[in-house]
Amino acid sequence: MTTLLTMLLLAQAPEPLRAAFSQQGSVVLPGRPGDWARLPLPDTVLRQVERDLADVRLVDASGVLVPFVIQRERAFDPEKRVWLTQISATRKETPAGQGTPNLYEETALFSLPTTRARTPRLEFSTSTSRFVRKVVIDALTEKGTVVGHLETTFFRLSQAEQLSVWLPALEREAVRVRVTLTGQDDGFLSPSAVATFAERGPPETTLLWPITAAPVTDGKSTVYRFEKPKGIVPMRLSIKTTTPWFSREIVGLGRVFRQAGYTPVDRLSLPFTSNGEGPVEITINNEDSPPLEHLELAFEIEQPELVFTIPAVQPVTLYFGGNRTRRAHFDTSDVEVRLPFDLEASMLRDLKPNPDFIPAAPLTAFRKPGAAVPVSEFAHLAWVRGVSGTEVSSVLFTAFHAQTMAADFRDLRLVDAQGQQWPYVLKDSTAMLPVPLTEAKAAAANHSAWTFTVAGRVVSFALIPPAGAPYFSRSATVTFQREGLQPQRVWSGWLTSNPDNRGARSELLISLDSTARGEGTYTLELDDGGDAPLSGLALESTVTVPQLTAVLAAGDYRALWGAPSQHAARYDLERVSDVLQELRTTPRAAEPPTGNPSFVAPTLLEQTGGATRWLFWAVLGLAVLVLGGLTVRIARSEQPKSPSGKEE
Repeated sequence: MTTLLTMLLLAQAPEPLRAAFSQQGSVVLPGRPGDWARLPLPDTVLRQVERDLADVRLVDASGVLVPFVIQRERAFDPEKRVWLTQISATRKETPAGQGTPNLYEETALFSLPTTRARTPRLEFSTSTSRFVRKVVIDALTEKGTVVGHLETTFFRLSQAEQLSVWLPALEREAVRVRVTLTGQDDGFLSPSAVATFAERGPPETTLLWPITAAPVTDGKSTVYRFEKPKGIVPMRLSIKTTTPWFSREIVGLGRVFRQAGYTPVDRLSLPFTSNGEGPVEITINNEDSPPLEHLELAFEIEQPELVFTIPAVQPVTLYFGGNRTRRAHFDTSDVEVRLPFDLEASMLRDLKPNPDFIPAAPLTAFRKPGAAVPVSEFAHLAWVRGVSGTEVSSVLFTAFHAQTMAADFRDLRLVDAQGQQWPYVLKDSTAMLPVPLTEAKAAAANHSAWTFTVAGRVVSFALIPPAGAPYFSRSATVTFQREGLQPQRVWSGWLTSNPDNRGARSELLISLDSTARGEGTYTLELDDGGDAPLSGLALESTVTVPQLTAVLAAGDYRALWGAPSQHAARYDLERVSDVLQELRTTPRAAEPPTGNPSFVAPTLLEQTGGATRWLFWAVLGLAVLVLGGLTVRIARSEQPKSPSGKEE
C-alpha cells in the first residue's frame, strides 16, 4: 500500500520534488518582481538542513524552482587600505591619588578620503607594549556634526590584543574621524590609523546556538562533548560566566580572559573552525583554579542568505530538510553577487512540516529489477560493486569504457547476478582521453597530417605542443571518415601556440559538434607553409561518457554493452527523472572494462537478421514468383482470338 501511494504521489503531484523535503515556510518578499532579494536563514532552518544547504529549495506558486546564490559571511568588494592623515591631536593627563596611576586622555582627528566605499574598518598602531583604553569614535561632517558614533575597548596584553574595529556604514557627508582614548596607564599612545574600506562589512553575527551538553570535570579540565546539527556552521565560540577575574585556555582555540580596572577588559569569544561531521569536544584548561562559575557556552553561527530575484508568480515557498537532495546547481551558482548594503531582508513565516513529505525514501517504489536480458549477447562488461541499497547511486564511466559502447549508449544495461536489468536514467558527461599520435605524414606540398581513431561522441580535441616548442600559428582542418563512406570535414580554423606571450593567445582547442559519429578515422591536417613541420605533438580528446543514476538494491552489478542489435532502454523511472536528478547520490565508479566471459559471438545468419528474417524474405520471394506466374497465365487466357480461331 505504501509503495502504491508513493508511486501515485510521484506520478500525480505537480511538483514531485516536494516529497523529498520535510519542512516548508512562506517567504515574505519586500520588493517587486525582478528586484534583488535576500533571505537570511534562521536557526530553526539551519538546525534541520545539511551544512552545504543541499536540501534547500525555493519554489514559486507555479511549482518552478527559483534560482538562488548562497551568500555567506564575508567582506564585499576588494579591500582598499588607506593610511589616514592626522589633522590634530590633544592630550590631557589628570593626576590621581597616591598609589593610583594617572588618567590619560588623548584625542586625535583624522581625515577621511573623499572617494571611498561606505564601510570602514579602522586599525590603530602604537609602539606602547601594554595598555587598556576606552575608545570613543565619532564620524564628523565638515561642520563638526556627528553622523556616526561607536564605543569600544582597545588593549594590548600578554594574552591578546584588540586594535581594530568595523564602523557602521558612514554617510557621504562624513569627512573626518575623531578618536578619543582614555585609560590609566603610563603615558600617551600617540596612535596612527589605517582604514580598510568595503561597500559592506561582514554582517553582525546575531545567531547563537547554545551548547546544552553537561560538562564533565576531567582532572584539571572542564570538558564538553556533543553532536551539533549538520546545518550549523560555527564561526566563534562564546562563553558566559560570573567569575569576575580569570584567564583560561580553551585547548586548540586560544585563551579567554576577564580583568577588572578603570576600563574592564575581557575576551569571551574565540574563532572556531569545525572539521565538518562528527562529535565536537571542547576542553577548558582550569590548571589549579576552580571551574568557572555558572558557565554557559554557545556558538556564534554563520547565517547564510539565499540571494535571488523575485519571480513574477508568487507566493514563494521555502522547502528544506529531509537530507536527501544534492546541492542545487543553477546557472547563477558561480556568479559573484554584490547586494546593496541596505537591502531589506525577506522573512520566513508559517514554518511547518511539509504535508507532501514522504517519510520513506521517495523512490523506494522503483527499487526493483526489470526484465531479464540475454547476457551472452553483450561483448563487454564492467563491475559496479558495493552498492548499499539505501542510496541513490550515480554510476560513473570513463572514456575507455565509452570507446567500445554505441555512440548513443543504446546498448548499455545494468544487471544483477540473475541477469535482470535495473532501471536507470541516463545523463551525458564528459571525460578526457589521450590520443596516441605517430609522426606526421606529408599530405600534400607544405602540408602535414596525423591520422587517428577515436570512437564515440567526440566533443573536442586539444593539441599539446612539447615543452619548449617555438611559436606557431597554422591553419588546420579535421576530417572524419567511417568505413565505406566518403570523408567529411568536421572542423577548420587556426591553431596558435604562443609560449613567449608575444601578444597572441594560445588557441589549441578544436571544438566539434555533438554528432554521435561512432567509430571512425579522424585526420588532422596542418598547412605548414614555408615552416618546418611540427613534431612531438600530443593530442587529447574530450568524449561523451554515460552517467547512470539508479535506485539499486544492495549487492554487486554488471554494466553490459557491446550488443549492436539492442535498442535504447526505456524505463518507468524516467517519469520521475527530474526528481531523481535532484536527489543526493553516492558515486560508484565502474571498474575497468573487460570482455564478457559469457559472450557468444553472433553467427553470420544472426548478424544478417536471423532465421526468422531469412524465412520471411524467402516466403516473400516465393510469393512474388507465384503471383508473377499467375499474372502471366491470366494475361494469356484473356488474349482475344482471330476469326480463324487462332490467338492473335
